[in-house]
Amino acid sequence: MTSFQLLKGLTEIDSELLVSVEQQTNASKTKWSKSQSKHLSGKKIWLIAAVIVLAMLLVGCAVAYAMIIFGSPAEMISALYGENTGFASAPPTEVNDPGKPGSAYTVPGYEKQPVEETVAQELEKWISPVGKSITTDGYKLTVDAYIYDSNTQCGLITMLLEHENPIPDEELFLQGNGQLGGYVVDINQYGYAYLIPEKTTPTQLAFTYYFRADVRTGTNLLVSFPDFEEQARLDEYERNRKEGVAAIRQRLKDELTAQEAAEKMRELGYGGGYTGDYDDYYYLAALEYDTAHADALTSKESMELQVLRDQLEKDLTPDEAVQKLRSLWGDALVEETFAGRMDELPAGAYHFLARRAYEQAHADEMVCVSLTDSGSLPFKTFGQGDVYVNSLCVRIRTSHYAESGSDNEKVIFHMTDGTDFVVLDDLTDNTLFKRAIENDDTLYMMSSAINIDNIQSVEVIGNMGGATLEADTE
Repeated sequence: MTSFQLLKGLTEIDSELLVSVEQQTNASKTKWSKSQSKHLSGKKIWLIAAVIVLAMLLVGCAVAYAMIIFGSPAEMISALYGENTGFASAPPTEVNDPGKPGSAYTVPGYEKQPVEETVAQELEKWISPVGKSITTDGYKLTVDAYIYDSNTQCGLITMLLEHENPIPDEELFLQGNGQLGGYVVDINQYGYAYLIPEKTTPTQLAFTYYFRADVRTGTNLLVSFPDFEEQARLDEYERNRKEGVAAIRQRLKDELTAQEAAEKMRELGYGGGYTGDYDDYYYLAALEYDTAHADALTSKESMELQVLRDQLEKDLTPDEAVQKLRSLWGDALVEETFAGRMDELPAGAYHFLARRAYEQAHADEMVCVSLTDSGSLPFKTFGQGDVYVNSLCVRIRTSHYAESGSDNEKVIFHMTDGTDFVVLDDLTDNTLFKRAIENDDTLYMMSSAINIDNIQSVEVIGNMGGATLEADTE
């Protein structure tokens, strides 16, 4: 296995459980305070020790854990949100579209704002250690520490990948803002990874994964290595597929007129009339090739999931499967997810329950971080709840300002000192990721840890209008 195969793991991290939503942990907070010593009898000490050991066995906690990437919580927050993050700012740039001569578009710039001391101290209280590792083929991945906010279901988690041989820079797919486009791990919760440059060496890759959890994926953040043999097999399939599709496409051009190809596409349920490199002939050829090689596309994971689903269908009636899903998700989330297609609910219930059973069956191959209700970071709301903001992220009722499926065009914090902090506009994007979530809301994970007490108002503009929203009274 090459380092390229290893790092290829995921270039877009997203669970299949979140695909429908895309269109549109727990440790308790670590206070890092010194406990006071007390004199206890030997009998009491052993009794307390036994209780502690039992508790740890029940909840799976580590005993004593020292952070391995950073020397302290203060160092961690400084490295992620301080003045020397390694990717402090970048101006907007004009990029030409090679497929459209003469056209260009603007890639927004960004400028991180150094974290204020009071905000840093608050975030330090929320750092929870993990200290668990998994290994494969000369690689060791340690999940180090995390912060998780239950109200927004957002968080960040730091990891360290140790490897025997240096990984070439070009295989990291490192982007200008520090985002990693390719790396080793599978993570079940949606998010993006960013390099920690000061802690990365030729044989150690340190990164932070910023994420937004979803109960549909489960209340755990699961980290595992991909099946690299499976990935290599699929890579070989893709290489063969390119030539195979090209050959079929040429045959179809000899057999069908452009009108006939378009009609075939429409018969299959697709819009016909595609032209260019990806024309109707291409899509027909790709479908024919993939259908002929369907068995080769079936992964071991897919086969195991099918076995689990078949067993669930034997063990549970459709109504029982739906009820089990409702008990896990809650009625409101079920109704929203399957709105307008409730006839698909039983099949969906079996699907999600099979996924959950698969993860439980492979728990020993993963690092599991439990994302239970640990409370919320200090927050502030604006415009009667239209905007919810804490020091890490912003949640906006986008449906009040933009059409369904559209993003906000501008989100700006007007600060008490007369300055502005631009979260998003045409020239600036100070987010680590954007995510369409429940109720057509939009979630933005910010690249700066903001002092929410300094926000006087929030300006939101979408394609349906905008407003400057004042802070809500408590």
